[in-house]
Formats: sequence, structure tokens, C-alpha cells
Amino acid sequence: MARRIVSFVLVAALMVVAFTGCAKKAAYVDGSYVGHSATDDRGNVGEVTLTIAGDKITEVKYVERMPKTKDNYSYLTAVDAIATMQAKLIETGDITVVDAVAKATGTCGQLMEAVTDALKNAGSVGSYADGTYVGYSTADNLGNIGYAIVTVSGGTITDAKLADLQVKTADNYRYPTSIDAWPTVEQSLVTTQDPAKVDAVSHATGTSTLSKEAATAALELAKNK
Repeated sequence: MARRIVSFVLVAALMVVAFTGCAKKAAYVDGSYVGHSATDDRGNVGEVTLTIAGDKITEVKYVERMPKTKDNYSYLTAVDAIATMQAKLIETGDITVVDAVAKATGTCGQLMEAVTDALKNAGSVGSYADGTYVGYSTADNLGNIGYAIVTVSGGTITDAKLADLQVKTADNYRYPTSIDAWPTVEQSLVTTQDPAKVDAVSHATGTSTLSKEAATAALELAKNK
């Protein structure tokens, strides 16, 4: 166990540099999302369905409550604008840089509103973005500091590595239960998906508290804000 903790701390120190320098936070969680525009002066509402894969918009389907066609709508530019803007959104991935099509500003405006609404659901405030995040606890009364490396994939905590920066071993620490608590707390975090729901290990409450605080700090960095 002592070797495991020592090795972890050495590896963790190297990972801090790597994650700080090159980690890219995903903006969206993969999936299909629906958004709606406000009702226009004709009572029409735009609806868009976005497909996101690998943090990119891969498909856009926009419809209106009263669909415009060349048979029922006299502004042909507006009919053609939908396909043009859908393709541009997939190309750029950013609705703010998709220009409104001339003579189709109403249709374009509703499509842009609907897309913005859908993307709010794709990157909900408080949800976790994919990546690996590092967090620390505050020091306890003995100077120990908890250290956490939390991995998020698909918006879910998939792995957690926890340690103490003042490494506890059977030779320098008289509470063996505390030394053995790390794997239990790690597994509980992955299972519950919430540091607040991780129960303190009996006779290792200090270790449990440090690890939960460090995990909370790491997940704060993972949140979409």
C-alpha cells in the first residue's frame, strides 16, 4: 500500500503539468438536443434538433410549426435559407458566426434562436464537461492535504485517484484503516457521482474528508459555467 501511494503521488505531480498545459474542456455532451424559437408575429415557431458527437455539431434539422415551402410562401429566399444556414452551422460549429441570409432575416432569426436554446441543454450549467481535473483540499490540523485526479467521460465521473500529499505509510502512521481508505472512497465517488454522497470510512474520517474536499475542488473545474 505504501508503494501504491508513493507511486501515485509521483505520477500525479507529473500529471498536473500535463493536464494544466494541454487539457481541453469539452463544451457539449454528446447527444441529440431540441430547441425552440420565440413565436413570431405570424404565430410561427421554429424548432431545431441538433446532434452532437465528439463535441461537434454533426447534424442540424430545422422545421417550423407552419413550414414554409415554395408552394405556400412568396419569399423563396427564406425557403432556401434553412438549408444554407444548417450547412454553415455544421461547418463552423458556432451559431454566432452564421450570418443571416439576405431577404430571409425572419427565418434566420428564428433558426438562430432555436439553436441557441438547444445548446443551452447540451452544455447545461453545472453539468460536467469531459476531461481530467485536479483538485486539492485545504490542509488539516496536521498539515495533510488531500489530492484528487478525477476523470469525466460522457458527462459522468469514470475514474478517481485520491491521495494525501503527506504520504501515510504503515511505518509513519498508526491508523492503518486510514491508509486503506483510499480505494474505498475512490470507488464510492465513481458509484455515487457526488462527493457529498461519499460516506466517511469508519476510523478514517480525516482521510475521507480530505479526499471528498479535493474531489469537490476538481469537479468544480469540470462544471460548465
